[in-house]
Amino acid sequence: MQKTIRYIDLFSGIGGFREGLTRAGGFTCVGHCEIDWYADHSYRALFDTKGEWFCEDIRKADPHDMPDFDLLCGGFPCQAFSVAGNRRGFADPQGTLFFEIARVAAAKRPSYLFLENVPGLLNHDRGRTFASILHALDRLGYFVEWQVLNSKDFHVPQSRRRVYLIGYLDGRCRGKIFPFTEAAGTPLIQVLHGAQGSRVYSPEGVSCTLTAQAGGLGGKTGLYEVGLPIKENTKKGYQTAYPGDSIDLAYAGKNTRRGRVGHKIAHTLTTSPSQGTLCFVDLNEGPEFTSWARCLTAKQNGGIRRHKREASGVWDGRRIRRLTPKECLRLQGWQDNRIEAVLSLQSDAQLYKQAGNGVTVTVVEAIGKRLAAAHQEVKAID
Repeated sequence: MQKTIRYIDLFSGIGGFREGLTRAGGFTCVGHCEIDWYADHSYRALFDTKGEWFCEDIRKADPHDMPDFDLLCGGFPCQAFSVAGNRRGFADPQGTLFFEIARVAAAKRPSYLFLENVPGLLNHDRGRTFASILHALDRLGYFVEWQVLNSKDFHVPQSRRRVYLIGYLDGRCRGKIFPFTEAAGTPLIQVLHGAQGSRVYSPEGVSCTLTAQAGGLGGKTGLYEVGLPIKENTKKGYQTAYPGDSIDLAYAGKNTRRGRVGHKIAHTLTTSPSQGTLCFVDLNEGPEFTSWARCLTAKQNGGIRRHKREASGVWDGRRIRRLTPKECLRLQGWQDNRIEAVLSLQSDAQLYKQAGNGVTVTVVEAIGKRLAAAHQEVKAID
């Protein structure tokens, strides 16, 4: 009996599927495909890919050049189906990439498919898009099960709902992987309501969903309230704060829970669509200035606009900041010893994008464990 499940990692990003399946045990990667050079650079820093199959663009992949494999996995591009995108579906070139998965599956006939996308895939075009996907897989002989899972139920404090699909050729796998019924975690807590990018979250709950293309104003990672030590500033006559506190955002039960940001005020956030830098906003220029997220603006000069309150107010010791790239990767289930391999390779903008585009490692790990167990159980019967 084959000891491990050999798989191809499509739309691999920095390797969330691969990291999760490695932790699950019982899987061996034999190749990957990724069109983004920066993401692939991170992938190769995280994993030893020597001798493995690689293709930059799945549309150019020749199945005859691919090694044999048992599992085809990947989170195919979701922008075409996401409520955050234009929802053009199969009219969008990215939406048609699902049929590249079907093309490879038809040629190689892997025993399993393991796919991920946004929940909007289920109701896009009144369900016709998802029906087309199910019909395509059915014609290839696959039984398909799916479930919308939230990352916050898998040991990371991020509210991130995604639909996961499992396809299998052997009907004896039915019901052995889905459904997951357990749920846990602290709810997402808003301390200031408003449009995304203006609202402020509490670090005591889960984080908002990480995105990769939301632009500035905290849209990528959310804005979080941070309480800091206060001291008197005798030169200017008002209080200032030391930005040395940290937000407790990672997964419970690990020794990597805290993310200290240092002892100096970070540079001002720039808000071009590709920018994603850490921001400590100095909201204490005087009591007449507000201390909330609406201080940020999307001006392309990278500055911060401060709005005066209509009524007088005083500094209340509160500060806001965005999550750091390291914290974002933690929220996707990456452990600190793995994160360090990529922090020095990429700009903050690329790291935010890679975290937002990625799959949550702990969810893949949980599904992978069930898939490996179902595989072993079925093979043991043969």
